[in-house]
Amino acid sequence: MPVPVLQVGVPGGAEILIMLFVFALSVVVPLVVSFLIYRDAKGRGSRHALAWALGAFFGSLVVWILYYVVRDEVGSRSM
Repeated sequence: MPVPVLQVGVPGGAEILIMLFVFALSVVVPLVVSFLIYRDAKGRGSRHALAWALGAFFGSLVVWILYYVVRDEVGSRSM
C-alpha cells in the first residue's frame, strides 16, 4: 500500500513545510532590508554603513524605522 507524501498529524508533514517557509522569511527579509540599508548608507557617504546593516539585521523593525527617520542625517555629504 503506497504511503501518501503529506499525511495530516504526522511529524514531518505540512507543518514542517510551513515552519521552513516561516524560517526562510525570517532570515531572507531582514537580509534584504539590511542590504538595502547598507547600500543607501554607503550612497549617502556614511562611514558606519556596515554598523547600520548589522543593526538592521539583528534589530529588525526598530532599527529599520530609526534609519528611515535619521537617514537624511546619515553620512558626510552635507558637510
